[in-house]
Amino acid sequence: MKKIFLTLILCSFAGAMFAQGARFGITAGLNVSNQTSKMGSVSTSEDWKAGFQAGVFMDYAISPNLSLIPELLFAQRGYKMSTDILGETYSENTTLNYLQLPINLAYKFDVSNGQKLFPFAGIYLGYALSGTSKSGSESEKITLGSGADQMNALDYGVNLGLGYEYSNIVFKVQYNLGLANLANVDGVSVKNNNVAVTVGYMF
Repeated sequence: MKKIFLTLILCSFAGAMFAQGARFGITAGLNVSNQTSKMGSVSTSEDWKAGFQAGVFMDYAISPNLSLIPELLFAQRGYKMSTDILGETYSENTTLNYLQLPINLAYKFDVSNGQKLFPFAGIYLGYALSGTSKSGSESEKITLGSGADQMNALDYGVNLGLGYEYSNIVFKVQYNLGLANLANVDGVSVKNNNVAVTVGYMF
């Protein structure tokens, strides 16, 4: 699966290098993410936690107003949890580090003086590189794989957001809805959710 994911990344950006009308840039920003779980008819949602993302992107102008925007990112996901057990508070802070490939389609509206607003939507693929779970002073690595006690490394979902562009600067606010089940246990579903605010610079 990892080889397939890396092949998709290489094909996307190899084609981009030869695209006419393409601009390239760097991007970074803040993530706020959590996980939702479902077991049978019972659904739960953990607390949101902050992280970051950074990477490169391409803006390929299909037409004067329509752009295809793939990105290659290092992106953090995770959640916080706090609960009382027999009068004692148990807390958990989980961080997951992903290599992600979002691909969005944006429609750009000219506002004034070179300023543009653009709603965008698309999909993303992600592959977990590592993860840690901290409880108090203890830290434990998350094992990735297909076992019942492991977390599925592959993540995918949909993106929806709004961007602002002025000259070489790009601001974006977006929501990423995870559709992949990260759990490997029958009857259990665990999915990522994320909100991101980013700034980019196009060369």
